[in-house]
Amino acid sequence: MKIAIVILGEQNSGKTETLRKFVKTYSDRRQKQMRAGWRELSIYKEHLWELKLHAYFVPASPSETDYKLKDRIKDMGYTPEILFLAEQTDGHNRESTFEFLNKKEYEIIQFELSNEKGDGTWDRFNKSTESKKLNSRTQEINSKLKDVIKTAIEYTSCQ
Repeated sequence: MKIAIVILGEQNSGKTETLRKFVKTYSDRRQKQMRAGWRELSIYKEHLWELKLHAYFVPASPSETDYKLKDRIKDMGYTPEILFLAEQTDGHNRESTFEFLNKKEYEIIQFELSNEKGDGTWDRFNKSTESKKLNSRTQEINSKLKDVIKTAIEYTSCQ
């Protein structure tokens, strides 16, 4: 099973900040600038054990960089099992991004950032709401990711 976590939003809406916060929360890696690459994430942490995932991150959307996802993955020479990426809501490569994910049979977990200034988790943030909204987004992403993994494990164990 392959999983893709896609953060959709307008340019400068917080897509990359959301991914950076996720990495900061679930890994030991701290970074000022979020770049494409592999991250080791600990999404389950208990007293005696933890579940670590190796995920590939594409924080700058294929539409903003004009580097199609299928070309980026082809250049890597390996299709990641778990992929986190940002994409523009109406970006010119958005359709290509989703075609690639569907063709490669990714389970797509999609979150869309609102372009509105509001109180919602996925609304635009400002300095006073940034921390709270990024924490809430991170928790929601992790919760949905864990649900998909749990379902996959249960399905596999029933086979």
